[in-house]
Amino acid sequence: MNKHEDYSEVGPGSEIAPNVMLGYRYPGCRQPVRIGERAKIHSGTVIYADTVIGRRFTCGHNVLIRAECEIGDRVVVLHGSTLEGRLKIGYGVKIMAHVYVPSRTVIGNMVFIGPGTTFLNARLPMREPVVKGATIGNHVMIGGGVTICPGVTIGDNVFVGAGAVVVKDIPANSLAYGNPARAQPLPEKFGRGNDPQQVFGGTDLWDNRPDDGTWRQEFAHELQGR
Repeated sequence: MNKHEDYSEVGPGSEIAPNVMLGYRYPGCRQPVRIGERAKIHSGTVIYADTVIGRRFTCGHNVLIRAECEIGDRVVVLHGSTLEGRLKIGYGVKIMAHVYVPSRTVIGNMVFIGPGTTFLNARLPMREPVVKGATIGNHVMIGGGVTICPGVTIGDNVFVGAGAVVVKDIPANSLAYGNPARAQPLPEKFGRGNDPQQVFGGTDLWDNRPDDGTWRQEFAHELQGR
């Protein structure tokens, strides 16, 4: 990284590959990007100033994260994904490859977002100045190739099937699929939320750091009742 490009505060134990730009400066930026301990960031990634990312962040190749993002602990963002800035992401979120998340989107905790998923934030782009992203609850599973339209709210523990087009709100504990997506009660076999062991337990094929078990104490509340 060139000194001109490096405008960051990164926690100890982090692994930053060559050709990563941390703290990309833009007109009016106020503070460096801040990333917690034990991050792992692969080559080709650009993260803007004024973004804050929690502990144990894992980032694939060629990821773009723009300014004013708030991202929680133990989040994974895989290659080719774009986070357009001014959005919020909770802890334990896994964003697979080639996902697009625009500004004003809010994503809860323990959410899985499948590859090729697109979030939108304007119903009439270039025709009205209204920008409103989706709001995603906790323990949501979004399949691959899903489109989530502007202003949609998806409740907790919702399973969205691959290829769905979500054009209206989905209540909690639902299964939604189709174009347009239609909701029905979540079948019992789908469970009560995403498995903490799968989220935190070091099962990612591309992250070879061993599971040290620290997540169990940090996120004991996620294990209750399972």
